[in-house]
Amino acid sequence: MGCASLYYLERKNTTYDWSKIKEGEVTLLVPSQALAQKEPPKFPAFFNPAAKFNRDISILIYRHYIDQSRNNISFVDSMCGLGARGVRVGKEIPQIQKVVFNDFNMLSSQTAKVNTIINNVYHKCDFYTLETCSFLSASSNFENRATIIDLDPFGTPAPFLDCILRAVENDGMISITATDTAVLLGVYPRVCYRKYYGTPLRTMYSLEIGTRLLLSCTALIASRLDLYITPIFAHSYRNYIRIYCKVSKSNYLANKISDKIGSVLHCFECGYRELMIKSFSDINCPLCQKKMRMGGPLWISRMFDKNVIFKILAEILESETRKAQESKLGFQNINHMKRFFEIASKELDHIPYHYISDEFGKLMKNSTHPLPKIVDKLIMDGYNASPTIFSSTGFKTDANLREIKSSLSNL
Repeated sequence: MGCASLYYLERKNTTYDWSKIKEGEVTLLVPSQALAQKEPPKFPAFFNPAAKFNRDISILIYRHYIDQSRNNISFVDSMCGLGARGVRVGKEIPQIQKVVFNDFNMLSSQTAKVNTIINNVYHKCDFYTLETCSFLSASSNFENRATIIDLDPFGTPAPFLDCILRAVENDGMISITATDTAVLLGVYPRVCYRKYYGTPLRTMYSLEIGTRLLLSCTALIASRLDLYITPIFAHSYRNYIRIYCKVSKSNYLANKISDKIGSVLHCFECGYRELMIKSFSDINCPLCQKKMRMGGPLWISRMFDKNVIFKILAEILESETRKAQESKLGFQNINHMKRFFEIASKELDHIPYHYISDEFGKLMKNSTHPLPKIVDKLIMDGYNASPTIFSSTGFKTDANLREIKSSLSNL
């Protein structure tokens, strides 16, 4: 079977050059063009080398989410490209006994097959070349549902959310990527409302608003199916937004979804912002009296499972102690990964917006203070405060804008 797949690629791809690269613990056969061009080509098989950090995070989260004592754990890569994520799952998480690859592009499916052979995981893999919703719909009957399903489309995941929710098993996990960030960040608000049932805000914290809009949309669609999502992790990096959610069957919890969804009010005149549980129109800013704009409905509850994050940090620290970062974790920048999850472990993720340190230099007409000083000063003054993974210069706090300015005026 392996020889046949390799022969297929050789015959079909005489005009393409191929390269072998290392990522994590695997070796991948990838189109050379994908390594050379800024925008990776879709053909002969899609591969985005810049998404390595995305895949690194997913391996850690999958590994520490699954029940290690369970049998029949399966992973589905519903838009696999050349199979980078699925091959890494098969190789780096041996507790997952079955990996399923699907891509409508026959060359992608064949390349994924070759990559499983190269990495000695072919024996536990299945391959399909179906349209994504057709593939997921075929998996929605009880015996075919998967433990973890990944959805990583080129653009919006909105057309596939119903299908992925139906195809995952009870208490399984879905991981979803959105790359239509211009829509979710507020460049096209009408398109965002149509696709995600919410209005974005084009602000300095738009990435977090976009992430919460994606969570809210997923939660609303799930509730229609008598399902309930519990966010495990969410982050944005470069040009994508990504969420990880546990999906549970529960009419009772689905009825309570409205408790997790609200809106954020933002004043574009002075920068004041606040959480609004119920929707109202014509709200004026309490500071400058200008009319505020509303973003949402969006997810206003917690986005991180801190227990999973602590397990990930323990693995990273153990690897550092043994001085075996590359062999155990396979991450080139272990310090960056460690810092990323340390910030996430402390983040006040129940607050649905954040502030940027530069804002206060402009508002207070003085030099911008270093982020650690801002956070420490707010905590010293009795407020809760933390950095955020959504911005290297961002912070969260339960202090309002007036209270932040008062606190920082003494720095």
